[in-house]
Amino acid sequence: MLKYLINSQTRLAILAFLFKNPEKKYYAREIVKALNLDQANVHKELANLSKGNFLLTEIKQEKKYFFINQENIFFNGLRELFSNYQVTNSRLELVCIEEMPNYYPMMVTSAWSVGSADELLTELGLKKRLSYLAAVYRDNFCQLIVPRQEFKAVGLEILEKIKTEPAWGEHYVRELHAAEKKIYEASSALLKLNLKKFSDAELYKIYQDYYDIYSRLHRYHWIQTILDFDENIFSKYLMNYLQPRIKNTPYSLGDVFSVLTTPVEEAKPAEEYRNLLEILQDINRRPQIRKYLAATETRIIVQELAARDKTIAAKINQHAHNFGFLGYNTVGPAWGSAYFIDILSSLVRQGTDPTKLLKDLAQNRRKTALRQQQIIKDLKIDSLHQRVFQFARDLVFTKGTRKDSMFHSYAISENLFREIGARFYLSVRQVRFLNPHEFKDLMISKNFPTAILNERYKFSLHYSTGPYEKDLYLTGQAAAEKVAQLNIIKEEIKDLKILSGDCASPGRVRGEVKIINVPKDMTKMKAGDILVSIATTPDLVPAIKKAAAIVTDAGGITCHAAIISRELGIPCVVGTKFATKILHDGDLVDVNATHGKVDIIRKGK
Repeated sequence: MLKYLINSQTRLAILAFLFKNPEKKYYAREIVKALNLDQANVHKELANLSKGNFLLTEIKQEKKYFFINQENIFFNGLRELFSNYQVTNSRLELVCIEEMPNYYPMMVTSAWSVGSADELLTELGLKKRLSYLAAVYRDNFCQLIVPRQEFKAVGLEILEKIKTEPAWGEHYVRELHAAEKKIYEASSALLKLNLKKFSDAELYKIYQDYYDIYSRLHRYHWIQTILDFDENIFSKYLMNYLQPRIKNTPYSLGDVFSVLTTPVEEAKPAEEYRNLLEILQDINRRPQIRKYLAATETRIIVQELAARDKTIAAKINQHAHNFGFLGYNTVGPAWGSAYFIDILSSLVRQGTDPTKLLKDLAQNRRKTALRQQQIIKDLKIDSLHQRVFQFARDLVFTKGTRKDSMFHSYAISENLFREIGARFYLSVRQVRFLNPHEFKDLMISKNFPTAILNERYKFSLHYSTGPYEKDLYLTGQAAAEKVAQLNIIKEEIKDLKILSGDCASPGRVRGEVKIINVPKDMTKMKAGDILVSIATTPDLVPAIKKAAAIVTDAGGITCHAAIISRELGIPCVVGTKFATKILHDGDLVDVNATHGKVDIIRKGK
């Protein structure tokens, strides 16, 4: 029987394709299209494999379907053989792992290139590689695309490193924190410069020095991204480890998983909230100012506060300077003094007790640490997996700290892009749609065709097979034709009644759906609604604070939704893949985050 596997690349390609999903049945045309192989050869080899009893067939609606014969004595061996097999003579199976608004080439290009990924994976001692990457920009949204099997293979190698070499993960965290420190320093130095006084060549050098530091930081996303997107390899491994240990205990998997992967360190958003509550304490010690804030519009307070109380005004201004960048996300604007005045005034009117809240914050961190210790003891988690869970907490924490440092750089680098734009008659958005290596063409050679930048915003493709400087950049019809050639797998969306994902923060609530992807969507959000998003970002925080629960298409334990839902103590289900496509505003849903389920109770009108 083995003779039917020898001397045929087409045969091997077909088997490799079918073993990706042994239960699924395909008709011949589907296989031809997926593998991009000669139709006659595919039909011939399907006949050979059927004759050899490797495949079974079924006639359905006048179509002949082929599928793996799982009763074949070689089935288990072949499944193992083909688990990591790469089909070299066919198109790679590509998948969109994230679709986000307000992403642009200046931010994405270097970080989403094969060259950047290879560089980091090599430095970290990993052997698996990604051969293709793509970013598709369409009207303010960006789709990030990876080769699914290679992406999974790299993820499995990283997971093995974490399990067998705990020091490897600790090294990664140290290197990432060092890169964060450098970008904070570079951004702060950039803020102090009077950019008007520099020549174009000098301004280009300033940009290049900044971007070298920024791009070195951004590439560290690969470990977090590979472990936490598409199949959520790391989360699933941790849950599979915990599942048998919670049997015959009062613990639920969602609750245990959430507690053991929650960092106890204070992140920037938590530091901002603590600092704001301390300002509120100062306000409460001043009855006249407290009364004034409760009874006055924000726009008037902004104008009058410094005259009424210089100390409070100065503290709010300093708070905005220290933490306003957290709201900038990727395109701004940053939170200013008016934003924080509005929040403080609202807290005053609600009669908020800042002293109690500050005490609760500190206690909650201590309680989380104690619960982690108790769960480790009760579930008899071995020393190796204690370090694995510590890495999981570090991964969650550093995903937040990395993004915070990048938001800080974006908020400050806008000044640089604004100055470049002013000199070359470009908007900030147009400057952001330059690829990093094109700044030299614009600023030094003075020969970059700027008209293409608006086309890139409407529809464009970055297709990477190596260093980003040598990658393929297409717009308009050329981009559309190339995208059509790519084997991008679209998940089949059925008329689902229940959505499944991963528990990021446990709990169960019922409420009406509101689809919130960008800040302009937030006006429809009411207290108690279920916030459903492709993936949440810091600029959606005002809406998130009103939510009874969060549900996202993408993400795992390190995503923004998972982190903030734990901070706020609200249920959260991440990684449902198509919540934003199945659900609509007004739908009534039951979110059982503890079990990663979202039941559709009633469709909206």
